[in-house]
Parts: sequence; C-alpha cells; structure tokens
Amino acid sequence: MDLVRGTNGFEVIHENGNWQLNRDTGFSPTQATVAAVAACSGYVYDTILEKKRIAYTIEGINVTFEQDQEAVIHVLKKIEVTFTLKVAQEDREKAEKALHLVKKSCPVAMSLDPKIDIIEKVVFS
Repeated sequence: MDLVRGTNGFEVIHENGNWQLNRDTGFSPTQATVAAVAACSGYVYDTILEKKRIAYTIEGINVTFEQDQEAVIHVLKKIEVTFTLKVAQEDREKAEKALHLVKKSCPVAMSLDPKIDIIEKVVFS
C-alpha cells in the first residue's frame, strides 16, 4: 500500500480511485481506523453467524466513537459497533450471544490499544 500527497492531503493509492485521508475532503485517519474496525467486525460476524447456521441478513452497521478530549493527543477511547440484523425471532438470542466472539476474532480490533473500549451491539429489524 502506498500513500502520496495529493492536493487535499495524503491519499492511499487505489486502482479504482485514491482514498483521501483528510477529514475536510474525505475521511480522517481516525475515521478510517474506526471504519476499518466496523468493516472487519462485519466480516467476522458474517462468518460466525454462518458457522452457527443462523439465517440472517446484516442490513447495516453503524459505528460511533469517542476520543479523549482531555489528552494532548485525542486518542480513541471508545468504539461502538451496532449491527442491524434481520433474523428469525427464534435465532435472535443465538445471534446476540455470538457477538462476544467478534472482537476476539477481528484482526483490526485486536491490533488496537487494549485500552480502547470496543463494544458490539445488535438491533433486530
């Protein structure tokens, strides 16, 4: 992976168009990190639900985050990933219990500082 300085800051070179890492014109590096946690968690949750033979559809993933505003460097303090899941009523409890496996199986989440509180939630549609 290569980065170049573009007209609006650093960009990750990609064959389908560069990704801007600048909060004014794209996503900040912190936002990209948070999005990577959410996407990775989504792929992991997919795998877990498939292995448990739960019929489902992930309709969306919402991610929010908090930074330590009192620190000199505003490091990530908390990431909350909420999955909106379509699943049969009888499988909802199993789908909810499977959430505890997501963080432990997500290489992005496991690569972050363990002080960052990563919370996974599910809401059913």
